[in-house]
Amino acid sequence: MTVGDLEVEAALGPEQLRTRLRASRLYVVTDDLTPLEKLPDLVQAAVAGGADLVQLRRKREPWAELVELARSLQEICRRGGGIFLVNDHVDLALAAQADGVHLGQGDVAVQEARERLGDRPLIGLSTHTPDQALKAQLLPLDYIAAGPVRATPTKPDSVEVGFQQVTAAALVSRVPVVAIGGLDEGASAIEAGADLVAVVRAVCAAPDPRLAASKLRQEAAAATPWRWIRLNGEPRKSPPGETVLELLARLGVEPAGVAVEVDGRIVPRERLAAELVSEGSALEVVHFVGGG
Repeated sequence: MTVGDLEVEAALGPEQLRTRLRASRLYVVTDDLTPLEKLPDLVQAAVAGGADLVQLRRKREPWAELVELARSLQEICRRGGGIFLVNDHVDLALAAQADGVHLGQGDVAVQEARERLGDRPLIGLSTHTPDQALKAQLLPLDYIAAGPVRATPTKPDSVEVGFQQVTAAALVSRVPVVAIGGLDEGASAIEAGADLVAVVRAVCAAPDPRLAASKLRQEAAAATPWRWIRLNGEPRKSPPGETVLELLARLGVEPAGVAVEVDGRIVPRERLAAELVSEGSALEVVHFVGGG
């Protein structure tokens, strides 16, 4: 479609939106310091630099005052091939026809948000502990955020959880993991198990937001990501270099009690320690049933 003299990409369907999410690496969240009237220029620069997702996060203004701004940012993101979400407010996401909403642990329940939003919009949820990340797998979510990795003025009352929380989330998650909190480079989070790196000040407070976004996106894309596999029909993540035997140990499965099939091929037990888990592999782990 065309708005004025600008070509604007049509809204993606649900599957297209989720496919694009899985290919994303950089997630820019707006700050509270940039004047509202300058946010369109900031977002346009971030998307031009490579931001795959942009989240409008403004804690100081009522959501009803942000509708026109959100609609403008949605248009900018769509024109640049990015995904646009809003923080906290399902009502704002609906009013602006945003691509999704990001929720905190104390916000509206995920199930309620999904019922109100329908199937298309993305829903993300902040997690701060391994238990929260595990429980999130039972919810109708599209990604989880793990953090704050480092102390950040964005959430001054939060306790930093380090990259270990990113890894803990990656080990249990069936949806993409976003690392967030005080990050200013793009590789370490990906190597710890995240699919995307979320930043605030590293782009919003940068002298050149486009250049900052471009550098972060390149760093994240160059890092070695964890592998996405299917384990007994469910999406799971596997760290680089993991063998099938190591995967079984991580799952608490004794190799003597199972048969393992990788991409339709039975792997002999003596080969489990040498069989590497590869991107896109389909694994079936079948437990033996004893008889007498």
